[in-house]
Amino acid sequence: MADDVELISRVLVSDDHEAFADLVRRHQSAIRQFLLRLTANDWSRADDLAQETFWKAYRYLTTFQGRGKFVSWLFGIAYQLFITDERRARGAAFVPLEDDLAADVDEVQQFAESRTFDQLMAMLRAEERAAVILHYRHGQTHVEVAETMGLPIGTVKTLIRRARLKLKAAHDTRA
Repeated sequence: MADDVELISRVLVSDDHEAFADLVRRHQSAIRQFLLRLTANDWSRADDLAQETFWKAYRYLTTFQGRGKFVSWLFGIAYQLFITDERRARGAAFVPLEDDLAADVDEVQQFAESRTFDQLMAMLRAEERAAVILHYRHGQTHVEVAETMGLPIGTVKTLIRRARLKLKAAHDTRA
């Protein structure tokens, strides 16, 4: 089975549509799950954004520089499309947080596998949800999350820290 780099090369060199279809099949589940959680389980919206993510990835594949994982690049496209869609829908601007708080020991990991995960995630702001999903569900480091979301590392740490505090408070009130 060809790796992502080989498939990307085939698409760029010979416009191999089957190679791109393989990339889509390989990564569509992760992208759809990510968008589904960001959209608070709005399947239609998540599917539309996922489709737009892959269309945009195909169109701008020459800009993928191969410094990180291809799926991280796709998450970045998906996140930016989600933010644009949110702004359009709400008419609100996204203002990144500037605080730089260190992440504590991982207490949120236990929520990642529970049935209440989606309910808890719905309590978070979109950018907090995105950072937590990328970090805990998709195993990205803080640096990778920062690159994916186009934010400074300190902002990503703050988003994850605040999300963890909100999730812990919600968990404590349920217990």
